[in-house]
Amino acid sequence: MKFDQHPRPFPKCLNTPRKHSIRFGHSVLLLVFLLSSPISHASDSLRVIDPIGKMARLFNRQLVTIEDRVEWMEKRLSSIAQHREHAMKVSLGVRCGRLSDTGPDPSVTIDLGAIHSLDSLFLVPTQREFLEDTGLFPRRFTIELASQQDFGQRTVLFASDAFAFPAPQGKPVRFVADGREARYIRITVHQGHHKGTRDVFGLSELVAVSKGDPVSFGAEVSTVGALSVAGIWHPEALTDGHTPLGTWQSNTVGSSRGDCVTSGSASETVSWTLDLNQPTPVDRIVLFPYQLTELVESSVLPESFTLHATTADGETEALAYRWETPLSGANRLTPLIIPMKGLPVKRLRFTGNLPWQMGDLRVHAIAELEVWSGGLNVARGLKVTRHPSSGQVASVSTLTDGFANGREIIAVVAWLNQLHERWRLEQELEVLRPLSHRMASASEFNATWGSAAMLGLSFLIPVFFVERRRIQSRNQLDQLRRRIASDLHDDIGSNLGSISLIARTARKDLVRLNGPVEVADDLGEVESIARESSLAMRDIVWLLERREDSIGDLVKRMRETAGRLLREIDYTIECESTKLAAKLSLDAKRHLFLFYKEAIHNILKHSRSSRVSIRLWDEQDRLALEISDNGIGLPNDPHQRPASVQKLTDRARVLEGVLNVRSAKGEGTQIRLTIKRSLLIAHPSLP
Repeated sequence: MKFDQHPRPFPKCLNTPRKHSIRFGHSVLLLVFLLSSPISHASDSLRVIDPIGKMARLFNRQLVTIEDRVEWMEKRLSSIAQHREHAMKVSLGVRCGRLSDTGPDPSVTIDLGAIHSLDSLFLVPTQREFLEDTGLFPRRFTIELASQQDFGQRTVLFASDAFAFPAPQGKPVRFVADGREARYIRITVHQGHHKGTRDVFGLSELVAVSKGDPVSFGAEVSTVGALSVAGIWHPEALTDGHTPLGTWQSNTVGSSRGDCVTSGSASETVSWTLDLNQPTPVDRIVLFPYQLTELVESSVLPESFTLHATTADGETEALAYRWETPLSGANRLTPLIIPMKGLPVKRLRFTGNLPWQMGDLRVHAIAELEVWSGGLNVARGLKVTRHPSSGQVASVSTLTDGFANGREIIAVVAWLNQLHERWRLEQELEVLRPLSHRMASASEFNATWGSAAMLGLSFLIPVFFVERRRIQSRNQLDQLRRRIASDLHDDIGSNLGSISLIARTARKDLVRLNGPVEVADDLGEVESIARESSLAMRDIVWLLERREDSIGDLVKRMRETAGRLLREIDYTIECESTKLAAKLSLDAKRHLFLFYKEAIHNILKHSRSSRVSIRLWDEQDRLALEISDNGIGLPNDPHQRPASVQKLTDRARVLEGVLNVRSAKGEGTQIRLTIKRSLLIAHPSLP
């Protein structure tokens, strides 16, 4: 059994104790020598370019090795699939528990339908109610494989030890099967969570992989101790491919979005026909939802559609699948998988019988169509013919080009592997980043003393006491800030999370019991406000964090904020500044970040834009930030502009920066803020 969750531990010799780096004056000769000796292998993100930092790395190759490793991992993370959790309303997965004190351990059993040689097994956690929630992933459990239903002869793939399994934080967990043959997979949970019932656990999806291809989609699921809620928690949801992790896409950007047809009435239908050219045994069909860029959080498929398949003789067409949305008007944030179980097919016809509708907008839309046979997508590159009930027949190439909603589609197994790799790399980075900082501090401390010895003790002793006093004062202030941030995070964050959880649970109960729609909407508003307040509080905690107060840290936070707020808008962030290591004052960091966040909120609320561009660069001794969009623009009359524009002006005035706003009706808005870098680094207290 192999479970590749944790990175390999580093040798004990790298666990250097923490020491404070004490900086002293440097002689001119020392500066000339060290500045002429560049370090060629250290990480740009961690490397200190001052002379003491260079000297420290000259004599500590382990530090350079760790910094190189961190740099490689950060580049790797930027190239693999992103992990994003989406809130689902239906088909959340399977949930089981111990129904009585003397009852059996809860379990789920999957029948793959045939014996397969398994490569690996993925367990996808259920969605978390809020970011700090640990979820329902089982704590202690056993995974068994068998070829017979009675598990008389079985193989133990994984068995928990006495310690609880670490919470995967929403990431898929991979178990390596090494080619073991099995038809049945059983997961027995010995210790779960207490949620009104003992040993409760939940899983969103189980994906079994054989010869690089998933073989568990549509598999039969049986349970012991199921806590089912119709349409929300049910055994079939464990193998339907519906997860909170979103769509199987990489970071590669393209222009193809799919096919979207506007309907004049709810009775209009649209059919898409795909000819496979020859009879092909089809394992599964995958439909990717279409994202409406005009609306936030809107990924849609037709509310109702049918699939007809023409069999091998090329003449007989029969109904193969019928689908209706379980919740009208809801978003479809993950692909829809249709198991076909090897049915020989020559031609497929999808008919959207009921369009997705919001207000007066009615659309039949699909982003991508995949037909899988023997581990290959045989639909890739084939033409699709669209037959609307009114209008002309058209040939569509964007439904089989490998792109959906502007991003490249990758195979589901490759996508899960990348998400698992991201989790492993992030765990390793959590260990290496503080370790590299400690080693750098210790090395710079030693290098500082070596340099100080050349200048003479008479010069160093007074400087030492002054610097030590300054560091002690700063540490006391840091401790106070960390204590305040911890209180905010633990107390208020916990309360907001509880409010969000209670509101969501109550809203689900109202929907299930057909309660008043107005009350359900109010509860949804409470949940949304609590979630947004929790995110705003996390920004406040970040603003209080001294360890993340460089321009580079600000840029990283800007990327995270854009990824969260602009996820439905095409956006780019370019940082061309060469002063990323420069430290910001607390007030400058706060006002600059709030200026950026206010500008992004303005775009979301007022601009109706589909593309946003964000740039940060140097203009001589100034730092420039530009945010532009292709939206409707601002009114020409300053008195008619939103009050939020005046807030941007006030932020710029506090930062003593120059704000230029260029806008024309229908041509978008460009906001540019330039600030002297000296005001950001050593700025007086701001109101």
